[in-house]
Amino acid sequence: MRDRCAASLLLASWLFANCSPASAPERMTSVVTAGSTALTGQRCMPGTRQCYCEDGTPQGSQICNADGTLSPCVCPVPVAMSSPAAASSALSADTRVCAELSDKSGCVAKSYHSTELPANVLFVVDRSGSMACNPPPLQDSAACEAQATPSDGTQPSKWQITIGALQRVFDDLLAQHSSANIGLTFFSNDNTCGVQSLPSVPVSKLDATQIAALKQALMQTTPSGGTPLVGATTLAYAYLHQEAGMAPGCVEPCGAHGNRYVVLITDGTDSCPMPSRAQDAAACTAAGSCTNYLVKTAAPNAAQANIKTYVIGAPGSEPARGYLSELAFVGGTAKNAGKCNHDPTAQTGDCHFDMTSSPDFAGALASALGSISGAALGCEFAVPSAGGQVDKGSVNVQYRGAKGEAVCFKYDDRACETSADGWQFAKRADGTDDLSRVVICGKACDSVRADAAARVDVVLGCETIVLQ
Repeated sequence: MRDRCAASLLLASWLFANCSPASAPERMTSVVTAGSTALTGQRCMPGTRQCYCEDGTPQGSQICNADGTLSPCVCPVPVAMSSPAAASSALSADTRVCAELSDKSGCVAKSYHSTELPANVLFVVDRSGSMACNPPPLQDSAACEAQATPSDGTQPSKWQITIGALQRVFDDLLAQHSSANIGLTFFSNDNTCGVQSLPSVPVSKLDATQIAALKQALMQTTPSGGTPLVGATTLAYAYLHQEAGMAPGCVEPCGAHGNRYVVLITDGTDSCPMPSRAQDAAACTAAGSCTNYLVKTAAPNAAQANIKTYVIGAPGSEPARGYLSELAFVGGTAKNAGKCNHDPTAQTGDCHFDMTSSPDFAGALASALGSISGAALGCEFAVPSAGGQVDKGSVNVQYRGAKGEAVCFKYDDRACETSADGWQFAKRADGTDDLSRVVICGKACDSVRADAAARVDVVLGCETIVLQ
């Protein structure tokens, strides 16, 4: 049974505008008490300051007003022409290209050494009271809603299974993706309907210290309270957009640079009613409800700012299948390349990772987390701007490893997470190709990962080698 109480919902537009980078991070913390919301924390200093544009670069500017509030971020150039990825690629001093390109006539191949794009991942985990129940078949969702206690105390609860799976995935990520930045937050954070702008474990480089902090946070947390899913997810977007990786001494663009992901794990939809703040309530009313606001405004806006949303629906989320599926769809992570059902008003949907019908929640959750980790932390590299518009048909990707020989991967537009073995352009939120980033898929990615000496080059100027 979930408690119902007033929640804090901070509007995405306000959030994205009011948490911008500075020499030291400024944080706004939402405090929920007895149905009212108070804001605490340092406010900005009057004047003009930098802010992040939608592509994650601190190229914009905004004004801090006399009352400590910030104006919207104004970006000087269109997002498509301001790529942080392009800045990280430089013309290679080693001009060797793979044999397939060196044999081509009528083209001039220019090789650019590309750096792998960093990934910031924030796990947003539902710790509502219903997570204390056993998963089916031991305890069905109706019985859990009636009494949020395990029917068999000798068997693991949904919460215990979840923290065990997360601990294992953190260890796996450290072994495979030590360059990743990982963080963790929970909802509710006050045993009722509280949400927080600063995660329980802020996003930071994944090392032994961070692993210890993540595991400690998991072990010290127990299920209780309601499900303020909208407020928690919206605040996660704001944090990743402005503050991921920020630390004293940080030199831009170390903050929200790179790819950013929210991984939401929940056993239901938002159980907290309209927020008390007038401006928040107005936005919810305009969208029809707060849950509508998340899928119609906040999540699509986040996806446009390169913050994607993965969704895992634990047992108990059966009535919310359609809604969670829609959240994954608009969040840019729909399964089957978007060929899935996502009616937010229905109780069916398969765009997200649905655990509700699985007889083995632990196994299904481990599999889902593995798939998400592989997709979020895959082999993604920058495409150089080369001083102008990239010609989509004249891009190639090669790598050189310990042997020094240049090997070209072929363009493969099949689904990267299932069957592709080569490279393809990364996708924008609307499914179109993002020409500023390439993704290496399948065995090709495995080859790069397994070779400690591997370096990836993006080669411009010759017709793309396509998998036949």
